Amino acid sequence: MVEKTFLELIDKLERDIAQAPESARHEMQAELHRTVDKMRQAGLNIPARLADLDIQAVEDEIEDRFDNLPL
Repeated sequence: MVEKTFLELIDKLERDIAQAPESARHEMQAELHRTVDKMRQAGLNIPARLADLDIQAVEDEIEDRFDNLPL
């Protein structure tokens, strides 16, 4: 039951992220990361597509930080 609730929340976040303007995606991706982390802490299985999406979100965040560094 708990896993189903997490997966429903993640499905909603994925749809929201896909439809959101670039400026709003960062916070939504952070929420996705927090949700995946809560699933891990609860001992739930993380689907491969979700783990990949989370890794991509973290990599995008790191890249954005480097984009803002002065040269």
